[in-house]
Amino acid sequence: MTGGAGEVTTVVAVDFGAASIRVCRVDLPSARLEVVHRHAHQPTPDGRWDWDRLVDEMIRGLQLARAAGPVASIGIDTWGVDYGLLDADGRLVAPPFSYRHPRTDGYRTIVDRLGEVALYRTTGVQLQPFNTLFQLAVHDRAELARARHVVLLPELLAHHLTGEVHAERTSAGTTALVDLATGDWSPALLEAIGVDPMLLAPIEAAGTRVGTWEGVPVHLVGGHDTASAVAALDLGPRAAFVSAGTWMLVGREQPAPELAEWARLANFTNEAGALGGIRFLKNLAGSWLIEGCRPAWGDPPIDDLLAAAAAVEHDGTIVDVTDTRFLHPDDMLGEVTRAAGLPRSTPPPVVVRTIVESMVDATARVLLSSLSRPYPAQRRQNVEVIGGGARSALYRRRLAEQTGLPVAAGPVEATALGNALVQGMALGLTPERTATR
Repeated sequence: MTGGAGEVTTVVAVDFGAASIRVCRVDLPSARLEVVHRHAHQPTPDGRWDWDRLVDEMIRGLQLARAAGPVASIGIDTWGVDYGLLDADGRLVAPPFSYRHPRTDGYRTIVDRLGEVALYRTTGVQLQPFNTLFQLAVHDRAELARARHVVLLPELLAHHLTGEVHAERTSAGTTALVDLATGDWSPALLEAIGVDPMLLAPIEAAGTRVGTWEGVPVHLVGGHDTASAVAALDLGPRAAFVSAGTWMLVGREQPAPELAEWARLANFTNEAGALGGIRFLKNLAGSWLIEGCRPAWGDPPIDDLLAAAAAVEHDGTIVDVTDTRFLHPDDMLGEVTRAAGLPRSTPPPVVVRTIVESMVDATARVLLSSLSRPYPAQRRQNVEVIGGGARSALYRRRLAEQTGLPVAAGPVEATALGNALVQGMALGLTPERTATR
């Protein structure tokens, strides 16, 4: 679509989720969005991503997007923490590992060596077995020896389009390798895990132009998908968000990181915002638990499972959705039912209702305790649920009932919209915005 005097106002938002990818045409400034290509995916049996296929699907989506009309820019976001290694010729050393690979199960040994308190005060990132720090620490040394660049996935996809190597602030901020005091990579942490700091490109802001693909400019956006999703929202100063997809990220925007001991003990993370500032949030398991159970039930549509779950009574059983037992189980249904004290043969609606109620319980505890700070005498004004989970009326209703807070459904495609918004600001098609202050 074009604006006045032939100005092209449509951009392409490439949004890679850990279970599916979407390529969208987004008209600016109307924010009208069209998904032109979708592709479901999962890790290969060896725990790596089927990277060549994912790149091919991205290219196919870009071709479809361009066939539908002129586009002014391309931006790419993905899930966080995962990376690829490029050799001296700019080729992948090997397909990137999935963050669900069990190679980092012994991460606590590395934490103990580095010091848990010192690590949090340096990076502000919550401890997760799959943090890039822990992945690189155990990465095969022969593969690392062949590498000339370590590149996070959003910028790795941009490299496939442009041939250039970059690092973007929000994707770098998921790694637990960035020093919050400097906003740059921590040489001390990289050297402590045996990684040459020169393998990582300087960190740049979202909105930076990094090259072209077939004549179309490619811009860095909020490379971490949650950063792009939150960029699409117009949050008030005391509003909270729940970005609900494979993971549920429950948090708020604020101008500076929170490194107090209570935040560390609660395992909160401080992630860089696409428009500046910090997203202070807690990572909880989301639809991954339901998706993991579906194969045992014959892969019924998730919307059908949620509808059936809403029609059954909940018996009060809750499981801990932060438990690492749900990260990469061989049998998700068995893991969930064992945790809930239910027979594996329990009807799917009952299991799904237990999962949803457990997600609600975990979200509510975050909203009413940690996220009530620094407003201990006040509850937060509202909660906006975005992403695929925004479609679940059951989750939203139960969250409102359990917290007493207004809970609204935000855009399902918030990530693609935020991705496009940053491109629009880079092109001068949308007004400049900053994070909530």
